[in-house]
Amino acid sequence: MELTTAEEADAPTAGAVGRKNHRPKRQARGQRRAAGTLVTLAMVLLVGYLVVVPLVILLYSSFTASATELPLGVPSFSLDNYLAAFSSSRLGEVTLNTGIYVVGALAVALVLSVCLAYLFERTDIPGRSFLAPLALAPMAVPVTVMAIAWVLVANPANGPLAVLIRQMFGVSVDIYSLPGMILVMGIFGVPSMYLMIAPAFARLNPELEEAAATVGAPMWRRLRLVVFPLITPAVSAAAMLLVVVALEGFAIPAILGLPNKIFVYSSFIQYSLQPPSGMANYGQASTYGVLVLVLSLVMLMVYRRRIRDTHRFKVVLGKGYRQSRVSLGRWRIPIFVIVSVYMFIGIVLPILALLWTSVSPHARPFTWSGLESMTLGNYGDIFSSPGIGKIMLNTAEVVLVTATATTAMSVWIAVAAVRKQFRGSTVLFETTFLVFGVPSVVLGAAVLFLYLFIPIPIYGTVWIIVVALVTRFLPRGSRMVHAALLQLDDGLVEAARVTGAGPVTVMRTILLPLLRPALWKCFLWVFAHALGELPIALLLTGSDNRTLVVLLWDTFTSSVDYPEASALGVIILAISTVAVWVVNRRSEAKQA
Repeated sequence: MELTTAEEADAPTAGAVGRKNHRPKRQARGQRRAAGTLVTLAMVLLVGYLVVVPLVILLYSSFTASATELPLGVPSFSLDNYLAAFSSSRLGEVTLNTGIYVVGALAVALVLSVCLAYLFERTDIPGRSFLAPLALAPMAVPVTVMAIAWVLVANPANGPLAVLIRQMFGVSVDIYSLPGMILVMGIFGVPSMYLMIAPAFARLNPELEEAAATVGAPMWRRLRLVVFPLITPAVSAAAMLLVVVALEGFAIPAILGLPNKIFVYSSFIQYSLQPPSGMANYGQASTYGVLVLVLSLVMLMVYRRRIRDTHRFKVVLGKGYRQSRVSLGRWRIPIFVIVSVYMFIGIVLPILALLWTSVSPHARPFTWSGLESMTLGNYGDIFSSPGIGKIMLNTAEVVLVTATATTAMSVWIAVAAVRKQFRGSTVLFETTFLVFGVPSVVLGAAVLFLYLFIPIPIYGTVWIIVVALVTRFLPRGSRMVHAALLQLDDGLVEAARVTGAGPVTVMRTILLPLLRPALWKCFLWVFAHALGELPIALLLTGSDNRTLVVLLWDTFTSSVDYPEASALGVIILAISTVAVWVVNRRSEAKQA
């Protein structure tokens, strides 16, 4: 038998040493897992609080017994609000106006976006590199500013476009009408529809059109029988999305419709909550909000189904694909002129009218003699007005915090959904999409009801606006990041995990650097939309949390001071434009 010394007996075995070395690693791993679970639970609760609670508040308030009391202060249950709404003649009038407005705006946007997408992606139209970006320019203009710009260019009193049409054709043009609302909403909806339809045209295999041409089919017949059936899923998905946007949009119906008491659902809800006189009708507003929410969710379901059906129409398959353009022949120049005229009248002219009015002593059409009386006094009045510093600071806080918080939460939600980090992550991701169908004015009302009831002292501060805006933009932000994540190779993440990298390390060293362009775009999109989001700011504003867009609304509606309102619009537009330029420069620098 082999004897051991005392030192050998006391020495630890190799297995014992290994177990001691592995114990701290297991403990650290367990701590990281516990911390990750806590973070996940906190984020789930936060998303549920931001997304689900407003919907519950909205539904509950529509079933309260009192129409004029704050809904959370009325415990009884009643169907009186629905009975009053469905027995009122106002419902039929508002529904008819809404239907005409939405269908008309959809028709305008659909025709323009399909034509532009086909011309820019499939034909040899000249000036394509300049015209295509110009078609997307309205996306950088806050909708409130765009609506006011159209008032300046087409109001019946002295709008240059209205005056020109009246002199040339003897036809009176009134932008304060349903056709005016339809036109402006249709033009404003073109960029979003174009971005969804243009890729479908770009992916079409030209051999299909060439085959139809070889059998003698003319261009219009090729479009009708070959091209349009193949882009139907993309077109219908874009159409459903625009219907939702038009249903919940507030600025255009409010600015162009309220002067002549033309109500659609969104403007009528705001009118019920903030009437010019009398008491707010919370029950009526909540009931109409539920109706709009149901309609929007139906459209969103159709939209999601159309998106899922796009794989059935794939026509670009592997080798042999080559992009070629359809020759317009002798129609190249006439079509170029038509497109250029649309770009000028629909996009450039309203902005020029806004700039001209902002440096004019009063609202007037452009004349060469008017150049002599140009003034910067309107800008001076704005920057010297009491409280403008506080308003600018509030605006900066709202847009920067909203964009940062929305982008950060979007990253977490999208990564959790794509990587299946916990059970139910996909359900959480889909839940955020419910808010997309909630009109801004309804969401603002739900947040208002909530924070008037619960003891969290943020009512009357910029933070209540931030909470509502983050909730508002979370669906779009998370989908932007989600789309970028789906394009990344899973092998990069798996390779990092094999080397022992934890989730935080993977996020910091791999995912965030690769997602940087998408994150900048998400930040920019939220920044620009938060800057011009009117209904939420209008409902939640107070004496201490006014923002620029609320000041713009008050200036435009209270005194019809077009020059000062135009100067405010130019300031907001300049902030949005500078933000776009800075983000694009940073993205280009990072990619270089």
